[in-house]
Amino acid sequence: MKKIVLLLMFFALIVGHNAYAQKRTVTGVVTSADDKAPLPGVSVTVKGLNEGAVTKADGSFSIVIRNGKYLVFSFVGFESQEVEIDGIKQFQISLKPSKNNALNEVQIVGSRNANRTKLNSPVAVDVIDVKPLLESAPQVSVTQILQYISPSFHSVNGSNAGDAGSALSLAQLRGLGPDQVLVLVNGKRRHKSSNVNYGGLGNGSTGYDLNAIPTGAIDRIEILRDGAAAQYGSDAIAGVINIVLKKKTDDFAVNTSGSVRRRGDGAVTRSSANYGVGIGNNGGYVNVTTEYATQAISLPAGRKDAGLYNGPIYGGGANTRGYDAIYTKDIDDAILASRGIDRHFFDQRASGSNAGQDALLFFNAGLPLKNSTELYAFGGISSRNSQFTATYRLPGWTSRNNNFIYPDGFLPAMENNIVDESIAVGIRGKVGDWNVDFSNVYGKNIFGNRVDNSLNASLGLKSPTSFDAGSYNASQNTTALDFTRYFDKVLKGLNVAFGAQHRVEGFQIIAGEEASYSKADQRTIVDIDTTAGGIPYLSNAGVTSLNGLSAGSQIHLGFRPENAVNVSRSVTAGYADVELNVTKQWLVSGAGRAEYFSDFGNVFTWKAATRYSFARWLSIRGSANTGFRAPDLAQSYYTSVSTTFQQGRGVDILTASNQSAAARALGIPKLSPEKSKGYTLGLTSAPGSNVELTVDAYLINIDNRVGNTGNFTATDTNLPTDVKNLFQQTGAAQANFFYNEFSTRTKGIEFTGSYKLLLDRGNINFLFGGNFEKNEVTKVNTPKGLEKYKNVILSPGERARVTTNIPAQKVNLQGIYSLDKFTFLARTVYFGKVTTATLLSASDPLNPVYFYQNLKPIWVTDLSVGYKFTSRIQGTAGVNNVFNVLGDYTDPSIAGLRNPTVVGIQNGSAGIQPFIKLSAHL
Repeated sequence: MKKIVLLLMFFALIVGHNAYAQKRTVTGVVTSADDKAPLPGVSVTVKGLNEGAVTKADGSFSIVIRNGKYLVFSFVGFESQEVEIDGIKQFQISLKPSKNNALNEVQIVGSRNANRTKLNSPVAVDVIDVKPLLESAPQVSVTQILQYISPSFHSVNGSNAGDAGSALSLAQLRGLGPDQVLVLVNGKRRHKSSNVNYGGLGNGSTGYDLNAIPTGAIDRIEILRDGAAAQYGSDAIAGVINIVLKKKTDDFAVNTSGSVRRRGDGAVTRSSANYGVGIGNNGGYVNVTTEYATQAISLPAGRKDAGLYNGPIYGGGANTRGYDAIYTKDIDDAILASRGIDRHFFDQRASGSNAGQDALLFFNAGLPLKNSTELYAFGGISSRNSQFTATYRLPGWTSRNNNFIYPDGFLPAMENNIVDESIAVGIRGKVGDWNVDFSNVYGKNIFGNRVDNSLNASLGLKSPTSFDAGSYNASQNTTALDFTRYFDKVLKGLNVAFGAQHRVEGFQIIAGEEASYSKADQRTIVDIDTTAGGIPYLSNAGVTSLNGLSAGSQIHLGFRPENAVNVSRSVTAGYADVELNVTKQWLVSGAGRAEYFSDFGNVFTWKAATRYSFARWLSIRGSANTGFRAPDLAQSYYTSVSTTFQQGRGVDILTASNQSAAARALGIPKLSPEKSKGYTLGLTSAPGSNVELTVDAYLINIDNRVGNTGNFTATDTNLPTDVKNLFQQTGAAQANFFYNEFSTRTKGIEFTGSYKLLLDRGNINFLFGGNFEKNEVTKVNTPKGLEKYKNVILSPGERARVTTNIPAQKVNLQGIYSLDKFTFLARTVYFGKVTTATLLSASDPLNPVYFYQNLKPIWVTDLSVGYKFTSRIQGTAGVNNVFNVLGDYTDPSIAGLRNPTVVGIQNGSAGIQPFIKLSAHL
């Protein structure tokens, strides 16, 4: 609470001054020149000054001015208008639709009406201007910018996941999974990452790699906080994120930033350059952005001894919880001293961020043709490298180390080389009275896996230390034809949209080199049997491991040839979307969508929404929808083996293909689509000049969600033969499967608000928002015959991931104060409590033992000060997490043989982190 009081005092100091310059109030109403309807959301600014206002629901505005000669009125879809003030106190402004309005140049996600705004939308939409955040906020990546500005958005640093998943920071809305949110770029469906997240939030899901899009290329981000599968298709259960790229020309914008943690680790740099060139005399443009970023490895968060290893190192007891009677701590310490190292040599290197480099290139282009037609294209390519270092393999771990190769053990590293490609091309214009948009969007994500500083213990001295563990990729090609038309003579206006899409999705796994997956100590077992005539013969009775040495490359086994797949599916869809203004006060909308999946069959979804304005300052809105999410090809066909540590012991865990014979033998069926029903009820208000408020309650029921089961164990003698063979073949000790295993209910309430305070000198933009939600599991789908495995089908750990591992409460408070050449930012974010579930023992496969830890709520506060050296160059310095709030440490009972470290799943914070930024427009 003390921190909040200090933050409020900061705001009081910067707004407490009062200049007595002469001022006057100017009012007016802005309407559409076509139908004379009021236009809410129109920007009204004094030309050349920071002063401004936004029109309310009835189109009215009020602005206080001290000087200035002209007012500028601008609104998406309409031509800007500039008028001279000249002593006028009351204005009547009519804005004409833009000549390019037929091209749907700009639209708010969630509506295909080009004139819709976030405040008069029947569903909740956030519109986030990226520019001031790039200049003043500590965060630099797309996901972290949204994490600290959007109350319903959640994403933490990827290292809270495991292995390849640590390279990504997946996006979540309203506490639902990363694969239940849809991402668009310029209103077009974007392709997903090919990686299946393992071990972290959103376990078993695929998601969108938003950080493959350079922040310097983004004009704004629109977040639709409502189910929209009927409008946009699969995945849009929790909502839609639309990233709108820049179109600006004749402005060379450069942004560079750097930050470092207090201990000198985890340094982050990001630099971007954006430039747009005009083409022709009719508004053509090409806007190009390049961006380069680096991320240094971070030490475990918390005290200097966080993560310090305290257990056995060189002795045969290193696989146990404590020292044995022969090999003592004194002996270990003596060996360490003789080798000139200490226990910090065995620290984990990555607990908050991976080491990495990003190189990104994006473009956005449009070329007007004849007859109000435009040819457009956008896309880009990115190359990202991320290094994840796992738990140190100690020299005493005889089953996982070879002391002749690594006398002091080794720290294996997984190098993920991620290439992301996308290109969209389309043409839009008028055909009769209809706006027509024909487009094709292609995207591909390639995930390469290389394991370094490792070994295959079963190969002995013949083992290499670096491995090509294979790769996988996912592609998507979407062809769409969309029609829209506005009928101004139908009641108070009718907008009709319909269209068709054809999408082809592909997924491929490429096997790694043999040493990355082989188990060299396996030998064939033979039995002596006899024929019916009594003649003895040798029969194959399977295989066995001679010495129990770990197979494959440590940290992540390579993909076996039998894991390799190259699969695809096609999706054909048709939709219709209508919005009708029944009266000036009452809007109703509806959408329906039919999709056919070549591997799942038909799916139909619908959506209905309405908004009613009771007064100038108050509107109520609500919606109901059905939705679906088709399981990704990766979830159906992905197979891998990776290592996790359970109470200090390394365990190789197999994620088995849903298509495998083992899955069928267990009674696990093939995956089917998730289906949802969602409801919202809310209100919007513009109670005063420059004030906006929204409050929305929501309920989302999802049936048959896809996830990873808990782990079946190799020691369970009751498992079917196909499952036992799978364990024997891979050398894994535990295995899990993808399955439509559970259903959930999510309910909550969220609010947003903004207030622009115009002062005699400068202005302040206040933003605030909050989300309070509850996720619960309503049903577990236990396959017939596996009733006694109900705690394995949905493990307590997985149940916690979908119910309590994301903060159920989140509140954002932010203010940006502009005064002459200075810009001050103050922001604090409240992350509510979470509860984790950590596996303690799987010795009883039917009743695994978990430890639950409650993590207290935290406030994370950022401060920054920017200064304009010139009108085009600004420098900013500040601190992320200025009060060094770390959150809770892992409980000692589950920390194993290492000192407790900070659990960062609430916000991924690693403590106080100073930063500097430089922005220039040349």
